[in-house]
Amino acid sequence: MIIYLDIDDVIFDWHQAYADRFNCKLPQRWHRKPSRLMSTRLTILSHEKNFWLKLPVKNVPNFQPSGYVSARGIPVTWTRESLKLNKIPGRSNVNQIYWGESKIELLKELECDIFIDDKYLTFKECHDNGIFCLLMDAPHNRHIKTPYRIYDLNIKNIRDLWQKLK
Repeated sequence: MIIYLDIDDVIFDWHQAYADRFNCKLPQRWHRKPSRLMSTRLTILSHEKNFWLKLPVKNVPNFQPSGYVSARGIPVTWTRESLKLNKIPGRSNVNQIYWGESKIELLKELECDIFIDDKYLTFKECHDNGIFCLLMDAPHNRHIKTPYRIYDLNIKNIRDLWQKLK
């Protein structure tokens, strides 16, 4: 079984770190493209390696994922370093696209069986394109009602949902 994970708000608590860094409220929903203000802030963060290395851990998989697919506008070496610092398994296979880009083609190239993401738009896009995706529970997606919601990165729970819903 080939399982890939998103990083921000699946592994690391990115939303809270972003809100703390810019002294703002947590975003309630993700949009396809970042707003002008968020784009400016993302540009600032793209130069702050320490922000990325000190993101608090939200979930640690209790299994070895095939790797990670994440939308980040930073060097992939920073991502690998943060995963290594936090002893997150599967860190040798990190795939990044730029913020706002679709993950679909990359997930297809990786022959992904299961993808786990917190962003509803990515979750929906995966399902619309035949990629089995679980939605990691987060405050910004709780308005979505779906049986594909997952609350942790426990392989037994992931397999059980996959068997039940595939």
